[in-house]
Amino acid sequence: MAILENTLQVEIDAVSAHAHRLYNAGDLQSCLEFHERAWSMYPEPKNNRSEAYNTAKYAVDDCFSALDIKNAKTWLDRMAYVNDQLHQRDEELMHYTGKYKYEIGDYDSSFIAFDKVVKMAGKRYFEDEPSKYLIFYIGRT
Repeated sequence: MAILENTLQVEIDAVSAHAHRLYNAGDLQSCLEFHERAWSMYPEPKNNRSEAYNTAKYAVDDCFSALDIKNAKTWLDRMAYVNDQLHQRDEELMHYTGKYKYEIGDYDSSFIAFDKVVKMAGKRYFEDEPSKYLIFYIGRT
């Protein structure tokens, strides 16, 4: 895993924080533009930087909160791109995949993903999430 220059990471974090402020202000389009800007600031190869995973995760979180599933998929793919190289967050990524599959109505795949997470890590990934995901999972078990 490559270590990012501290000053660059501070700049990226500031751009990501601004993106989230825009989301909180109700401006999802500008929010996504700033998340994209933060992502583009990472040097290649991006999939060798755990910080890039976090940037994609922040964008996915904003997309899920806004129920912008199309853009959530773009950012989820970026999370997977980084994780496929580093394998630092397999359980978390599987949980996000379960959420995505739930939101697109692929409930069988959603359950399979959630079940894998629960078998690996218990139900802790459902904490601080909308209750619909845990209710769905429990209803299928």
